[in-house]
Amino acid sequence: MAQAINTSHPLCRPLPELLEHLCNSGSQSNQLTEMAYGWCSVICENYSTLHGARGLLLLSLELGFRHINPREGEIEAKLIHTEHHQKMTNIIFSSGDSEAITDLLCAWTSRSDFHVPYPQLKICAEYLVGIYHLHTFSSRLRSHIIYAVELIGYQEFEQFGAEEFIKLLNDLQVCAEDLDDAFGWAKLLLNTIQLSEKAQHLSLLYWELLVEFAAYYSDELKAQAYNPQIMISLQNAKEWDRLKCWISVMWMVWPPEDGETTEEDLEHAMLSLFCQQPGALQKLEEQIEQWSNEWSWGGVPRSFKQICKQVHDKAVKQTTL
Repeated sequence: MAQAINTSHPLCRPLPELLEHLCNSGSQSNQLTEMAYGWCSVICENYSTLHGARGLLLLSLELGFRHINPREGEIEAKLIHTEHHQKMTNIIFSSGDSEAITDLLCAWTSRSDFHVPYPQLKICAEYLVGIYHLHTFSSRLRSHIIYAVELIGYQEFEQFGAEEFIKLLNDLQVCAEDLDDAFGWAKLLLNTIQLSEKAQHLSLLYWELLVEFAAYYSDELKAQAYNPQIMISLQNAKEWDRLKCWISVMWMVWPPEDGETTEEDLEHAMLSLFCQQPGALQKLEEQIEQWSNEWSWGGVPRSFKQICKQVHDKAVKQTTL
């Protein structure tokens, strides 16, 4: 096939029918995956002069990757990445074909003993943040987008607009069971919240997910930069449920005794929260107690109970005035 394309051989004409036959015959194999990925490179190299090039490209991707799920582990094929493969990004995403987009993500996120995920996977970030034209994601596409986001990381998406990235996350509705690298997602969510001015628009489920991750990875996450403006912004926006989650994260990752936060800041935020949601303080105490019993070697931060008592006393005093 590669020779036929490179030499504009007359055999190019029946290639679509041949590829369709192979796709429909269920004759996928590791060898065919390797060959199909090589054909993709040749098609892209000759794209401007090749008749029916896009159709050939979509069929080659289908033949090579429709049957593969890289999230289930390493594949056995050996993929050789070339500079021509980069052209697939615009061609495939602009086609609007959700199955072809999934095939591309599958190819570029796969790994084996012979190859790593496509080094230029990050070029998909710009296209992924604008993928709303598909309206709904198939379960297969959703799974591969989540995995691609996991591998790409927040920094690449930020340059194309944090607000657009938040829209993508909200559409995906990611839960812990969807993830291969929970720690990577913990960092990604922290970066999204702390670096975006639109963080309050991030779905509440991600704030709750971050609380879960912060409990498990509290020591590892301490290296992440702390942004004091987040707590202030949430209070000003009256985002009490998100504030409740954020205060939990702060106590687990940046307690006052570590010098990142101050007791005054936390006390004021907790008092504001308690006045709006009287049951929030009890839930917070339960969360921190559970975290300290399961994950924290140092136990409950020494100032936690003291501040909780101060908040409770001040709240009671305010209600009796």
